[in-house]
Amino acid sequence: MKTALVAGATGLVGKEIINELLVHPEYEKVIVLARRGLSVSHPKLDVRLIDFHRLEELSLPEPVDACFCALGTTQRKSGREGMIQVDYTYVVEIANLCQRHSIPAFLVVSSQGADPQSSFFYLRTKGQMEEAVKKTAIKSIYILRPSLITGEREEFRLAEEMGYYASKLLSPLFVGKLRKMKPVSGLQIARRMVSLSQNSPGGRFTIESDGI
Repeated sequence: MKTALVAGATGLVGKEIINELLVHPEYEKVIVLARRGLSVSHPKLDVRLIDFHRLEELSLPEPVDACFCALGTTQRKSGREGMIQVDYTYVVEIANLCQRHSIPAFLVVSSQGADPQSSFFYLRTKGQMEEAVKKTAIKSIYILRPSLITGEREEFRLAEEMGYYASKLLSPLFVGKLRKMKPVSGLQIARRMVSLSQNSPGGRFTIESDGI
């Protein structure tokens, strides 16, 4: 039986990851690192309220088999500095935590088009996060790069809602190379991550949106 560690459990993808892990027969414990409590309770669930500003001091008393990271915010909500802190600093610190505790698998949600040299701030931040994470000594790293993510969010995001409905109209065009542009749901991403976590062959793997 396995133990999972989850960061970013209150977001769209994070909630789906939690739901998938709680019903998965191979996971007997799901440890969640969070700022606040969750609305869900379950015998498998162990929610630990932490200060994300002090992640470098965090220690885990038990072994963990896989870490799922779905941390993320928006520039509109948190500003540039806040986004760097959440999407880069916190994610890299979670990866460092996995390295310190020899957690064999780290799975993280990035973004389609992530590139450390991108002229777009969001994609550059995600790309720099990916580069930093891949430099750790974690045995298996899975980076998922979804395009537009669909599903129910706590906060309304006008741009994403508009993008979703536009993509539904254009969905017949998402074939061939354009398949990478097709939206994916938070549930699809969560299920793919949990499936990938079952193996730790060693290496750095990038899963593009059409592979989710």
